Amino acid sequence: MAENPMATSSSHTRTFKRLLVACALPLSLSLMMPAPAFAQDTIEQARERFMEGRAFYDNDEYEKAAEAFLESYELSGRSELLYNVGQAYRLAGKLTDAEAYFQRYLSELPGAPNAGEVADTVIEIQQAIAASMATLNVTSSPEGATILVEETRERCNAPCELDLAPGTYTLIASLPDFDQARQSITLEARQREELAMTLRAAVQTGRLMVQSDLSGATLIVGGQSYALPLQRAVEVEAGTTTFAIRGGGADFSESVEVPADDTLTLFIPASAMGQGGVFSNPRQSAALGLGGVGIALGAAATIMGMQASTTYDALEQQQNAFGGVNRELLDTGISQQRTANGLWIGAAVSLLASSGLFVWDVFASGDDEPIAPSEEPAPRRSDAPVELLD
Repeated sequence: MAENPMATSSSHTRTFKRLLVACALPLSLSLMMPAPAFAQDTIEQARERFMEGRAFYDNDEYEKAAEAFLESYELSGRSELLYNVGQAYRLAGKLTDAEAYFQRYLSELPGAPNAGEVADTVIEIQQAIAASMATLNVTSSPEGATILVEETRERCNAPCELDLAPGTYTLIASLPDFDQARQSITLEARQREELAMTLRAAVQTGRLMVQSDLSGATLIVGGQSYALPLQRAVEVEAGTTTFAIRGGGADFSESVEVPADDTLTLFIPASAMGQGGVFSNPRQSAALGLGGVGIALGAAATIMGMQASTTYDALEQQQNAFGGVNRELLDTGISQQRTANGLWIGAAVSLLASSGLFVWDVFASGDDEPIAPSEEPAPRRSDAPVELLD
């Protein structure tokens, strides 16, 4: 607990209590009397809370006493109880609260008999608070964030310096287009402390609504799956968003621009999704397969050619050293070279065939117009007979 600059001796505290009770007894009697402005049951509740507060006060439970006196004040409207609230908070060491309720007491009862004494007490409390103030230097990243202490107190723009009474505080940093940052800190009397607060850029979101005449499919967006048809729009990050539709014979994906704080509605017919999958086109599938085979044969030919080159280097060294070569090693080199040449021929044939299939597919589908997603649903048509009801 923070040091109480206004702590008193035990004898002075007992005198203080007597003064409080002496002030409270007439008030207690007044609470028992009916008042036209309040219902009788409300007055009874106020009297009970007052008696509880006095019991807490006598047992040195000052903070509980202050809360009970305050509830009694709110029920009865008797401004004299604000004096008891201030005294209880003062002995509890909560000087800021004590000053606030003493000030309210003077404001509501400026002609109170003890107004001068209370005014002197307020000055003493203010001096004690000033002497024990802690200093907090607050910085933010990015700079310029608005700093709030306990939601509503002490506004400033970081970097800034705050003088606060000892205690625990929650600071809130806010900046347009950034999420709020919250951080708690405990300050001791006369302490100097620094607090750095980092804000993260706010993520703007929008909504995506996908409609289709295809049933039994699943919409995949943002790592989540949703059964089609959608019951409501899906919330996604604003900007370029990629989604896919799988199942029900569909293999479709598309990237769209989702507006911030708005809904993008798309209607994607089943015919458009039939063109979405690469493997749904046999010519493209065969071309891809042959291309893969050609690449694999080319890689094998490269490896075999390197082995043949290593063998011929060894034969050349034998020829230079001994004037002859090992016949078996020579046959091995010839075999490796022939194998590499065969692999190169196979790779070339596969790649040429793949290219031919792609060219064939381009010319074969050149007259077809791709069906793009539309932003408005197409009307459904049906030749089924319609029964007219009477």
